[in-house]
Amino acid sequence: MADSVVSFVLNHLSQLVAREANLLYGVEDRVQSLQYELQMIKELLSSTKSKKGTEHTVLNQIRDVAHVAEDVIDTFVAKVAIYKRRTILGRMLLGFGQARLLRDVTEKIDKIKATLNEIRDNKDKYDAFKETNNQSAAEEEEEEKRVQSLHKLRRNVEEEDVVGFVEDSKDVINRLLEGSLNRKAVSIVGMGGLGKTTLARKVYNSSQVKQHFMCHAWVYVSNECRLRELLLDLLKHLMPDFEQQCRGKKKGKKNTLDINSLSEEELKKLVRNCLERKRYLVVVDDLWKRQDWDEVQDAFPENNRGSRILITSRLKEVALHAAHDVPHYLQFLNEEESWELFRRKVFRGEDYPSDLESLGKQMVQSCRGLPLSITVLAGMLANKEKSYREWSKVVGHVNSYLTQDETQVKDIVLNLSYDNLPRKLKPCFLYFGIYPEDSEILVRPLLQKWVAEGFIQNTGSRDPNDVAEDYLYELIDRSLAQAARVDTNGDVMVIRVHDLLRDLCISESKEDKVFEVCTDNNILIPTKPRRLSVHSKMDHYISSSNNDHSCIRSLFFFGPLYDVRNRDWKWLFERLKLVRVLDFGLIPSSKIPSDIGNFIHLRYLKIQSDYVTFVPDSILNLWNLETVELGPSRFNIFPISFPAQIWKLKHLRHLNISWAIRLRGSCLGSNEKMWNVQTVSTLMLNSQATSLIKKGTFPNVKKLRLRVTSECEDELPKLLQSLQELSYLNMLVIVLRDRDDAGVEHSTDESVKRNSGFKPQELLRNLGQFNCLTILTIENAFDLLTCAFAFPPNVTELTLFRIKCISDEGMNGLGNHTKLKILRLLGD
Repeated sequence: MADSVVSFVLNHLSQLVAREANLLYGVEDRVQSLQYELQMIKELLSSTKSKKGTEHTVLNQIRDVAHVAEDVIDTFVAKVAIYKRRTILGRMLLGFGQARLLRDVTEKIDKIKATLNEIRDNKDKYDAFKETNNQSAAEEEEEEKRVQSLHKLRRNVEEEDVVGFVEDSKDVINRLLEGSLNRKAVSIVGMGGLGKTTLARKVYNSSQVKQHFMCHAWVYVSNECRLRELLLDLLKHLMPDFEQQCRGKKKGKKNTLDINSLSEEELKKLVRNCLERKRYLVVVDDLWKRQDWDEVQDAFPENNRGSRILITSRLKEVALHAAHDVPHYLQFLNEEESWELFRRKVFRGEDYPSDLESLGKQMVQSCRGLPLSITVLAGMLANKEKSYREWSKVVGHVNSYLTQDETQVKDIVLNLSYDNLPRKLKPCFLYFGIYPEDSEILVRPLLQKWVAEGFIQNTGSRDPNDVAEDYLYELIDRSLAQAARVDTNGDVMVIRVHDLLRDLCISESKEDKVFEVCTDNNILIPTKPRRLSVHSKMDHYISSSNNDHSCIRSLFFFGPLYDVRNRDWKWLFERLKLVRVLDFGLIPSSKIPSDIGNFIHLRYLKIQSDYVTFVPDSILNLWNLETVELGPSRFNIFPISFPAQIWKLKHLRHLNISWAIRLRGSCLGSNEKMWNVQTVSTLMLNSQATSLIKKGTFPNVKKLRLRVTSECEDELPKLLQSLQELSYLNMLVIVLRDRDDAGVEHSTDESVKRNSGFKPQELLRNLGQFNCLTILTIENAFDLLTCAFAFPPNVTELTLFRIKCISDEGMNGLGNHTKLKILRLLGD
């Protein structure tokens, strides 16, 4: 990872020189000299693959020096930025301090360069980095072939052919379908990576099981079970509209009930009510502790209908405690099944050279029938040259690590797979470890974080997010991530990472100083992390941790719901002056302090709160900001106020506000373009927003969501004409007005009146001219389909919400759109 660290620092310095050269005034020559030294070090590192002995020591030295260089430059830039925002009098008073700051950073850079020169000049150390034979040309050719075939590798990411489990699935299905009408728990037991979840999924999706049980639900438990989260997950399966019901809107009223106000017993009661009158099947996946079962099991009613609970666990004692029956013990794959799984993953149905079969079976034998190890090893070899010479190297490497203890094979194979990852993929893979165990990782925010972290470099003319997506699919193809949810187009929306792989990410990251995970178990151990993922309650961490936070670049809070108070914000602002990625978990905080503008290195900001209604003007100081994510706010009827001079965020790429963003203040006097913006959601159409759209402020936007208000309703046809000029716009969401300015919803029989008598056909008459649009959603469409309305000709996915009536003419009009693949029509 040392070479990655040097690359990140080089890329960061290059961006600083290009974006804000004025902040480096007085030290720009030294920064350029430092870049030159780091570039030479990077070229030196590009040939090393070793992580042992002297080479490993030198790698760590270079990594640490690169970190120091990054800290020195970032600290200097942060201080200069704050200095430049002061008044003239303030600058005069601090003039001596500025001169002292320049001298200090100059001395530090010179010291860093001297250290790098000392390392570079030690030829004995660098001899270990030289290649014994020249394979660079061959490796470049192989890399080029791999890139060209990348899209071919983006096949169906769901496992189509499950090897083995034929008799296993029959046995488990029989256990579920047979027996008395009493509620019964059936368990599957086996070691990690043996395929317990895969078997359970095969059983869960079988036609026999689906037809037998009226109700189905799946819940993940994990090692650190949180009962409340488990119950909420169950309710989301059992009641698709659970959140809407709990926080739904009645006529003339705001909300009836807040999910957070429900106790665990009340949540259990809701689960019981959903299941009481049904023959149900609930899968409780990855149960670790007996007490976890004791806490949740009374949520499953004994309704004398033949209901079943399917449990997977690594621990025999847990399964026996929960099921009171002999568990189904999952066995290792036999030699034939192991080879079949390996062959399918490596060769993907293609013929293979006969001389590789003996080598392949030798490697497969080393995996001792562990499906995860076989799958990961096969994923690695699928991306290597399929030759006897290459496979011989891997065979020798695996065997050199093997021991008599079969349970250690999984670690050997997983580490081998990591070591053989391309350098560019290693930080992306390790990043999976920041998420809590058994997390469902949303793909879009993950890719945006990779970009913000600087993991996606040298993209040429390609969009960094597209390159990041390619990286993710490479990791999926290597079986280092698993698709958990795929959309109708086959694109992966959510991924999961096996806990064995997650453990590997955490251990490797700690060693290479990529990130550290803080839980209640290790909170008192002092460290100096650069990226920190906190899995405990925020106030507990702040009051207990002895960490040095001065060098933190990324901070993630995945702990329980917590209201961020003023003293917590103060702690953040004092200690995280160099932060680039800031991701809060669910917080009920309603305030974003103005000091947020001091995080001048910030590139990614995510605050999940239903209560934030105001973003301070100081956010415009964050010229590096690439992604702003505020939400969920799905039930908040009030928009978030945001400064209208949004164009000052020159590098902003994604602005995601779950409910709506209302621009405030003046947007006169500037025709600047936001060339990098790709996503704007959701923009409330007031005079400021209308002005920016007419000026063409977002020329390259790809996804746009607009909420129409009475203030600018009449402007919509003209705005649509302006939007036709956006050649990259492929997704458009238009929310027509259905509320008055106070946000009070009216009764449904007043639809025409509450919309001032307008007809959607009149407001949206220009949509037919959007030739680039492929995805279109219109909310509050009402009587849009009472005539042959002209939708964009190339739309493949069309969603219309709150349709009141549909005429034959309207349906015939839809029939004229021959490219339409997905059509969703929804009423109230």
